[in-house]
Amino acid sequence: MRILLAVAAALAIASPAFAQTAPAPDQATIEAAGQAFQADLEAMAGELRAARTAAGADTAKANTDADAIVARHQAGADTFADQLAAFAASPASGLPAEALPQIAMAVAQIRGAPAQIRAGIMAAPATPAASQ
Repeated sequence: MRILLAVAAALAIASPAFAQTAPAPDQATIEAAGQAFQADLEAMAGELRAARTAAGADTAKANTDADAIVARHQAGADTFADQLAAFAASPASGLPAEALPQIAMAVAQIRGAPAQIRAGIMAAPATPAASQ
């Protein structure tokens, strides 16, 4: 959840610049990418929980499945991080120089989001599979 808050904070920092200047051509792309990234993280978390539950006590299987899930979602995190960093660095963003260190921190958190979510879910107590 902290990652989702970091994404929201990064977009909130950028929002005043959006309001003060004509929208940059990439503004809508960044906003849409941020929303898609949040949805992707939520989907990934659900997949990780399901894999952990399905693996039961088999830690090796849970870790292998989790590695595969994170690998599928990491490219999306990297793409969004690259888009946000490029937009923030462009003059069209209108962001003040003071905001750039915060954006850089958010970019780093975005890149690390899949692994951080994986670690949190895998460290949580396993939920027993529902009996059918």
